[in-house]
This record gives sequence, structure tokens and C-alpha cells, in this order.
Amino acid sequence: MSILSIGQAVYDITFPADTPIVENQKYRIPQRIECMGGPAANAAYLCALWGSRTSLIARIGVDLFGQKIIEQLETAGVNTASLKMNNQLATSISCIIVNQQNGHRTILNNPLPQENFEINWPDHSPDIILIDGHEKESILKAVERYPQAITLMDAGTFKPELLDVIKAVDYLACSKDFAYQYSGVTIDMNDEQTWQDTFSRLEEINTNTIVVTLGGDGSIYKSEDTIYHIPAFSADAIDTTGAGDIFHGAFAYCLDNNYSLEETILISSLASSISVETLGGQLSIPTLESVRNRKRERGVELNI
Repeated sequence: MSILSIGQAVYDITFPADTPIVENQKYRIPQRIECMGGPAANAAYLCALWGSRTSLIARIGVDLFGQKIIEQLETAGVNTASLKMNNQLATSISCIIVNQQNGHRTILNNPLPQENFEINWPDHSPDIILIDGHEKESILKAVERYPQAITLMDAGTFKPELLDVIKAVDYLACSKDFAYQYSGVTIDMNDEQTWQDTFSRLEEINTNTIVVTLGGDGSIYKSEDTIYHIPAFSADAIDTTGAGDIFHGAFAYCLDNNYSLEETILISSLASSISVETLGGQLSIPTLESVRNRKRERGVELNI
């Protein structure tokens, strides 16, 4: 069993701020946190850390930040042979401002320009392909090369140019922002009709399995004709950076280990809730043992 993650790898520099940021002011931030980031990279790190054979297709520069990304991925056991290093580009970086009053984060990301590049494919065929919407050409090539693989999409925002990919994936795990951007429906947790309306619209672009993540409100998913709600696990949030990446990484791990959809969402939600209690995206990725410990503390019935 193995996982291939495709998408963005960045280097994160996080600044915790104890007051709201106001334009045209200067702020002295006594602490900063640096670590690898990016949806696909964080998800790959988690999958490898939890014991799945994991490879990552992403692009980085031949620079200090790129080298640090490689080093951090390899500490978890990610196969980095498929990382594309480009000496003409600087590694993508993100400046992240975390509001210490509520844990919410604002991300300023400098992405790499789109590029169709030759892929150094992993030396094994993946059972699961996790994609984050970046590197579309690589995604299409991977899906064609590994038709037997189960595909999972981390869909944070709706991008019309990815519609052919969205339609094709086996699991569309999207944010409430994505759901609203496409459907135009605001999900009201007290009005199940809004759930129905959201799924009716989303099923226009994906007829397979759809999960909508709702932050502090948990997740909703549809099985046959019924929509189920899984509440979020409570947490003392200090930084929500990477929480979605960790949810999707755990989701891929669970698919790789044949968990049911309900179990998959519960485990992913639990891992995500643990992550928000630590500053820094990659630094907050929990070990499998810490998820097991939290499961016992909460009395959750999960075989993990």
C-alpha cells in the first residue's frame, strides 16, 4: 500500500500577533516559527510519519528553503526523489500571521509560476493519489499513469480551470469556502435544507464521494441519500495553519488502510483538532500515537 501526494511545497515563516493587524502600522514580533508547509507537502509528511509508503511530486528551488523542505520531509520518511528542483526559481514561501486571540491565520503566499515539467516517477505504483489543486499537468499525467489508484482532492477554493480534475476524483474533500463558491449556498448548521442544496449543486461536478469540511462545525458527508454531520472535536486553538492539510493527509492514510468513510472522517478530524494546539503547520502534525492517546482521552470508539 502506498500514497502519492501531488501539489505545493512551500517554506512557512509564521509570526504570532497578539493584536489585530492594522494597515500602515509597525509591529514588533518577538517570536517567529519556521518550517516546511504547503498542502501536498504537509499531507505527505503526515502519511509517511504514520507509516505509509509516501512519495511527493512538487517543485522547489535550489536554495536554502528548498533544502530545508527536503530535510524535513525526509525526517518523516517521505520519498523526495520526485521533487523537481529548479535552479531558475526561488522556493515558494508563505508569511503567516497568526491571531493569538483566536488562533486564526492569514497567509501571504508567493507561489511558483505554472510549469509543465518532466516527472521523475516513484519506483512503485501508488494505491492512493492525493492532490491539492496545484500542478494540474502533473495531476493529469499521474491519473493517466496510475488508473487503478484511488484519487482524493483537497479542494480549498473552487478553480474553474480544475473542473475536469474535480469531476474525475473518487473523493472530493472540500472546504465550506469551495462549497459556497460553486453552489452559492450558505451552509446553516440549523437548516438541513442548506445541506441538501449544497450537495445537490456539488453533485453536478462530482458524482462520487463528497465531504465538506466546516472548520469548528465539523464535517458533513453524504452516504446514499442521507447527509451525516460529524461534529468537530474541541480544541484549545492557537494556530489553525495546516489543519486542513492534516485532515486530508489523515484522510489519505485512512483510505490507504481501508477505513470506512465515517471512521476516516473521525480520525482526520481528531488529527486536525490536535494540530491547532501547536504553532506552525508542519510542526503541528501529530504522531499516530498522539492521535491514539487523544482518542482514549475523549473515549472515542475508533480502531486505530
